[in-house]
Amino acid sequence: MTGTGADRNLRSVSTFARATQLVPLGSGGYAVEIDGSWMQGRGVYGGLAAAILSRALEGEARAGQRLVRMTTSFVAPLAPGPCRVSTDIVRASRNVSTLRASLWNEGASVPAATCLATLARPRETNVPEHRGLSRPPAPPPAEVPDGPEELYFPEFASRFELRQCLGPRPFSGGALARIGGWCRLREPGPIDAALVVAVLDAWPPAAVGRAPDWCSVASLEMTVHFLVPLPLAPELAVRSDSEGPDSAEAGWLFHDATCDHVEVGLADERAVLYDPRGVPIATAQQLIALLPSLERPPAWRGRGGAA
Repeated sequence: MTGTGADRNLRSVSTFARATQLVPLGSGGYAVEIDGSWMQGRGVYGGLAAAILSRALEGEARAGQRLVRMTTSFVAPLAPGPCRVSTDIVRASRNVSTLRASLWNEGASVPAATCLATLARPRETNVPEHRGLSRPPAPPPAEVPDGPEELYFPEFASRFELRQCLGPRPFSGGALARIGGWCRLREPGPIDAALVVAVLDAWPPAAVGRAPDWCSVASLEMTVHFLVPLPLAPELAVRSDSEGPDSAEAGWLFHDATCDHVEVGLADERAVLYDPRGVPIATAQQLIALLPSLERPPAWRGRGGAA
């Protein structure tokens, strides 16, 4: 058997990899089959849609260019089943290209999600590198309990491990609009652009920490800036699961999101995602709709909240 231990640890195909696996159709088109385990409410959760779009964009990248920015608009509910992706080049040059990609339900007349993206080649510069973002102090993931349970109310969330250690519990009427902690897929896999956008949309919005009761939420738009080349080195994604309880941060990402403005049912949220070493790897800005909801998820019933 060849390859490093880290390479072998990531070799099996995860459920996430299968869910975002594209079949090229030619002329910038792709087919994808989405199973029903990635649902959130009426449709597939937006993070998976954005992850699928990122795969298509990388498939159309010019040699030497990488995905550095994508803005995804979530237009309509995405249904599980056969879907297709279309891409087109807005402008392409040697150093920077702008691409557009859309994800369609089979037979739909409008896309479920569409995005505009920038791909760029690394450049030489006389400006020194600077990292002004730093991961907030936090205990290692092994010392943070799984949950709380509110993180797992959407069906898709069972695909992730989420361990909150920043901000109030969701829907608890807390004083801060902040949420964060450790996160990863339950199955091992590379830390690539698709996983990054999926994780950034996997947490409840920071604003719902201030909500005194359950409310429904929906991402309207998400912009992600990829700060470093992806995927990360395999040794940063390898896990210690087979060797006993988690004792290191390898394989875990740290998410920190805040919301500074909520008005007329819309929340403006900003998030930073850090790698296992505490290096920032992506930032995100989301516009999120906060919707009154008469229908509580089954896990909410019996908690003593408003019926």
